[in-house]
Amino acid sequence: MVARRAILVALACAALGACASPADELPASLETLRALREREVPPLALGTFKPANKSIGRSVTVRLSVMHAPKGSNYAEFLGQTFATELKAAGTLDPASPLSIEGVLTESRASEDFAHGGASLGATITLKRAGKVVLEKPYRVETKWKSDFIGAIAIPDAFMQYNGLYALLVRQVLTDPEFLAATKQ
Repeated sequence: MVARRAILVALACAALGACASPADELPASLETLRALREREVPPLALGTFKPANKSIGRSVTVRLSVMHAPKGSNYAEFLGQTFATELKAAGTLDPASPLSIEGVLTESRASEDFAHGGASLGATITLKRAGKVVLEKPYRVETKWKSDFIGAIAIPDAFMQYNGLYALLVRQVLTDPEFLAATKQ
């Protein structure tokens, strides 16, 4: 009888955790805004952002719960939207700029094991000047956290941790000395 109740409770917890939701759209980050202004990043246009293959960037799953990119886009497009948000907030997004950024999402992962969680995000970013490649470089960010056993706590936390990687990756790119030097050549 006790074992039966334990199984029912476990199934109920799993069922409550199993859902699908869109990722939260990200506001501009104060840290990135400050970094862009301090480093005098020139105006940039945005090119296309696409996944390296069809399986990357469609969704992220944690404990049977699925998170999709916002507004029906894929996570590669979400990365492009994050660049747009940050550049627009800093006043450096200019569709007419000869400098443009493109990206290929190469890694998109979130996981947790009832005790620890981890997420990683990777992309190859290309900087072009008047259509010619001046820099093509892979970037990667990751995070780890202590996860809760209770799915109602752990799942939203995992998605929040994963979602935050987009702002971190954008900041990593826009503050990379090699990237900055390429924008000013």
